[in-house]
Amino acid sequence: MKRHLVGAAIALALLAPVLIMGGTALTDSGWGPALRSVADRVLPNPEVTMWAPVPTPGSHVDSYADATGAGTNYVYLVEAADAEGGVRELQLIFFGRESDGEGWLRIEARGGSGVRYRTCDETDVPAAARTALGTG
Repeated sequence: MKRHLVGAAIALALLAPVLIMGGTALTDSGWGPALRSVADRVLPNPEVTMWAPVPTPGSHVDSYADATGAGTNYVYLVEAADAEGGVRELQLIFFGRESDGEGWLRIEARGGSGVRYRTCDETDVPAAARTALGTG
């Protein structure tokens, strides 16, 4: 029994650097934001409606080629607020385009990711959300 535990410990010690390097390679290749987004969708996080100003053009934190290779996806981290004024940082991926920086977004969020988002008028944003974000 003890020999099996020692063997398992040695195998884990040898495998750990490979897993770390593989994870680093995935994030360096643009898969980090995609993996975060997938994890937020499959984990049992509740879906919450939040609002945020549209990110400023050029303020993306990452970009990577889309799956077809025909365009670029842009990753933004935005401060978003819910209807009660609760604030959290969300990752949004703009597929095939950069943000135009105009207006507001209504975001369906799970965990730290915007699952779906669309533009909306500022008048549609709850006052508590605008106040929490310092715009109201």
